Amino acid sequence: MSRLPRRNPRAMALKTLIRWEKGKPLLDEILSQVLVKSVLPDPRDRAFCGELVNGVVRHLYYLDYVLSRFSEEPLERMDPEVRNLLRLSAYQLLFTRVPARAAVAEAVKLLKRRRGKWVISFVNAVLRRVAEVRENPPEPPREMNPVAYLSVRYSYPEWLVERWVSRFGEGETERLLAAGNQRPPLVVRANTLRVTRDQLLVYLKPEIPEADPCRYSPEGIVLQGFRGPITELRAFRVGWLQVQDEASQLVSYLLSPRPGERVLDACAGVGGKTTHLAQFMRNTGRIYACDLYPWRLKRLEENAKRLGVTNVEIISGDVLTSVKALGGNFFDRILIDAPCTGTGIIRRHPDIKWARKPEDLVKVPEKQLALLEGLAGTLKPGGIMVYATCSLEPEENEEVVRKFLGMSPKFEIEDPRPVLPKTAWELVDERGFFHTYPHRHGLDGFFGVRLRKRSH
Repeated sequence: MSRLPRRNPRAMALKTLIRWEKGKPLLDEILSQVLVKSVLPDPRDRAFCGELVNGVVRHLYYLDYVLSRFSEEPLERMDPEVRNLLRLSAYQLLFTRVPARAAVAEAVKLLKRRRGKWVISFVNAVLRRVAEVRENPPEPPREMNPVAYLSVRYSYPEWLVERWVSRFGEGETERLLAAGNQRPPLVVRANTLRVTRDQLLVYLKPEIPEADPCRYSPEGIVLQGFRGPITELRAFRVGWLQVQDEASQLVSYLLSPRPGERVLDACAGVGGKTTHLAQFMRNTGRIYACDLYPWRLKRLEENAKRLGVTNVEIISGDVLTSVKALGGNFFDRILIDAPCTGTGIIRRHPDIKWARKPEDLVKVPEKQLALLEGLAGTLKPGGIMVYATCSLEPEENEEVVRKFLGMSPKFEIEDPRPVLPKTAWELVDERGFFHTYPHRHGLDGFFGVRLRKRSH
């Protein structure tokens, strides 16, 4: 059998989906690996490949439901290449403006020299039938179990839908599921070490007419309709902006470090919040940015250099082990953007919904609580510790905080509104917890709480 052509974005998308389905590893990592080995010089082809991959994973159950209506052969019995090619093509027919003739013809073209005539005829016939219902695709019956209906229609695992229905009700859950299937807008943060948001908006408008200020974050800008690589923007290359969702920007406000302080970013990732904290500190003091993964820290270093951030010290490895050498009562402020199930950012990473299992809501909170307990002693009396996740689940949020406060009487919840922009006060509940939701606010789903360590 001949290899899939590396110059064809559909072929590279198919290759990615086959690899993802086999073991459900991180979709972004597989896609990056496939694109590196591909020969797709045109950024539009690379973007199209990414759109196809994420689209299929986002709408997986529904695509399978539609295909099963027109195929006598069960999908689970098909060869992985044929199954995923059908999904890829059905996605184009049902969710994009790709002409039906092109979607079907390209699928057949990929199979030639790789499969026998029977397989080619079968794929062609199934896709033609899907194309016929393009304007009015079949819907799963609403009379069925509401959880089963929502699971198939919006492509989420039943256990997660069931959780949300019992918590939010059927109507709100449907809005949440639909919001999680929307492609999120590209949001950037003005790097106020170099430019104001207003200056950046004026600079971006000729290139991106629909660049608009964010509703909640004073530094945020939504790049509506922008689909090109961010690296194409000169403002990115010269360090005037950083990609960061608005909800993530607001987490930095919860901490609000001051110039000259010693700050720990315990789970720094690629440095979105780290470099934002540097803006609050006016590039003074010291930010200790720690992460387990060297590739993330390399990206953080690159971002800091591009943005002109000079007050960051990078620490590679387990944060609880790494900060022991610094001693107790060392930090003025600590940010714990804890590893979590990520149910608040499914719209950005659709593979999350297929990777998570119910047992994660037992295992993950244990690790989150260990982080809080392990770092509490490194905070100075009177200092601030912010605990945040991009999860919607109470087990990872309010419950972790409740358990921590039960074990750590020196800490108390502090009302975050005085340090938040007034526009964001509505995101804080009566207990002092910060929440954002994709379907309510149009933001990534985040949780945050500001904890103060008593002075005595």
